[in-house]
Amino acid sequence: MTRYSRAALAFAAAALVAPYASAQEESADELFKKGNEAFTSGKTDDAIAAYKSCTEKRSDFKEAWYNLGIAYGRKKQYDDEIAAYEKAVAADAAYTKALYNLAIAHEDKGDDDKAIEFYEKVITTEQDAVDARINLGILYSRKGKLDKAIEVYQKARELDPEVADVHFNLGIAFSKQAETKNDPAQKSDLLAKAVDAYKAAVEKNTKYHKAWYNLAIAYNKLKKVDDEIGAYSKAIEVKPDYPQALFNLALAYKEKKDNENAKKYWTEYVRIAEPRPEEKRYVDTAKQELEALSKDAPK
Repeated sequence: MTRYSRAALAFAAAALVAPYASAQEESADELFKKGNEAFTSGKTDDAIAAYKSCTEKRSDFKEAWYNLGIAYGRKKQYDDEIAAYEKAVAADAAYTKALYNLAIAHEDKGDDDKAIEFYEKVITTEQDAVDARINLGILYSRKGKLDKAIEVYQKARELDPEVADVHFNLGIAFSKQAETKNDPAQKSDLLAKAVDAYKAAVEKNTKYHKAWYNLAIAYNKLKKVDDEIGAYSKAIEVKPDYPQALFNLALAYKEKKDNENAKKYWTEYVRIAEPRPEEKRYVDTAKQELEALSKDAPK
């Protein structure tokens, strides 16, 4: 699944100093600025030290806590990252940037339930938070709660129908739901919805090779081989070295009994995939298919 804005939100900019700020506040602001400069220079440890000193002087400096969390996140110190974001939220319960990054930090730590809790808080605080809804939907889908995932994606689509990832992830949820159905009519209906969602994704982003690929798979399950071929061809047009699409396109041509094109794409697949150890099993299969096609070729 494609995550929308997967990386933590960018660090907060330097705070403005009030005209009559105390010396203590000015010192905190200077430390905050120093931390930002160190962070952008790649000096993460120096940034952490500056932000910590800043928050010692001003315990309610939410931007400093937030940036400290991002700095810890860069070092994959997730417990420290989470603690820093929690301090930012303690200073401002409606600080959605910190709530969002709390969700991501918990997800990075492997605690999907906590991540869900904080994504829910984000969308309660900020109703139009499309990125949080997409990430929340991904987690619901991962946990098998497909109805909830679809509901979340549909709301995200309603809020911003121009985001290709919304449609793509909605298509995945419909496809997964189709796999749970034994009734052919229900399965076909859900696959048709998946097709519509993937088509919307590539309409928004014609270079979305994964959406073209998933669209082809949905067409395959609906036994629409010509549409399947068209979608795989688009995926390869966007990403010529896409091994899975090349392999499956050859299979689709084989199904159509178009041996010349099957041979063409398996040959290209082997060329692309042979150096990749993870493709070995499929490379062996492709070579077997090519050998069989050569034997079947007219003399």
